[in-house]
Amino acid sequence: MKRLSCFLFSFLFIFLGFTTSTTLNIDVAHGADTAKNYYTIYADSSKSKVLFLKGGNINVGDNYLSTDNKYYEIESVDSNNKTAVAKFLNDEKLPKIKLKSESKNGEQTASAKVTKKVGVYHTHNDECYFTPDGIDSVYGKGGIHDVGKKFVSSLEGLGISVNYNEDLHLPHNSGAYTRSQVSASELLDSGAQAIFDLHRDSTKRSEYLTKVDGKQMSSVRMVVGKSSANYEENKNFAYMIKSYADEVYPGLIKDIYFGKGNYNQQLTNRAMLFEMGCENIEKDLVLKTTPYLAKVVDVVLYGTEDASESSVADLSENSNEDVAVAGLVNNSSNGSANSNKTLYVTLGVLGVLSLVFAGVMIFSKRARYKVARFFSETFAGIFGKKKKTN
Repeated sequence: MKRLSCFLFSFLFIFLGFTTSTTLNIDVAHGADTAKNYYTIYADSSKSKVLFLKGGNINVGDNYLSTDNKYYEIESVDSNNKTAVAKFLNDEKLPKIKLKSESKNGEQTASAKVTKKVGVYHTHNDECYFTPDGIDSVYGKGGIHDVGKKFVSSLEGLGISVNYNEDLHLPHNSGAYTRSQVSASELLDSGAQAIFDLHRDSTKRSEYLTKVDGKQMSSVRMVVGKSSANYEENKNFAYMIKSYADEVYPGLIKDIYFGKGNYNQQLTNRAMLFEMGCENIEKDLVLKTTPYLAKVVDVVLYGTEDASESSVADLSENSNEDVAVAGLVNNSSNGSANSNKTLYVTLGVLGVLSLVFAGVMIFSKRARYKVARFFSETFAGIFGKKKKTN
């Protein structure tokens, strides 16, 4: 009993210590002293021009697409001083949004109506906004969930069915994406044609402050994982979102960061990470962003024929000519196809291994003996030896 009490006390002590240290680490990572918790990335080695600010990690080889579509590569990183230098590569040409095929008489071709369904979740549930949350991080559902709910509501208002997964993936550490992969997979299994992981950045308020349609609000940064097998497809997805937003809601999408990692984007070719402002911008300004972002998602995914009238009306109002946009869902396979492809590859490998095993068993008497002995010894302890009868 004494040993058991000591063991339980030790376990409780270690658990509380781990929880406390994790919470402190989160607070330090996104603390009020933001000057020490974001990187300043310069446009050249002279460090005369600041290109952008970013919380989290920066790695050599990462890429960046600026507001004006200039494409850079991170050339060097000084983690001690939280600075990095980016090298200009080229001016990117984003996909044209006027992609709809037309019939011979000039009328737009009709498409079958689709059931619109997406998934929303949060890998970093703890993230908050100082105003009005009063803190930048909590060990639980932070202010980012309020943003998620408003985004979901905005999407539903456009006729999009949303599966909103609010499962916790704490603590906020390198294992969070492994934990949230379960949630992302469940969303895809439920039939979501695209999934969105909502975060908030950690940097200065001015980095995200913008005006859209004459209204002050927060801008949005997209993050694409370069390690994902679906990198090119999700890069195109991000480009389509930015291209359309730049046309209809200038200032909404600030930039795109291409970072080392998957961000669960290996699961599908339509997965996007949205940085919804930062901890220093007012949450109300972030909430104002969500209806505009939802309309962009609506048109980019479903095109002018299946998007809501509200979304299409903004397109017509902000364009000088009649345009038609072909939605990604109508013009490609289901977003969860890559998940199925992974399953098929896995089953294929298992099938090949099974054939190899069967071949060995057929032609090797020694192998059959070893396998028989293995099963005999393994299951003997379960079922017990048969007693001899007199």
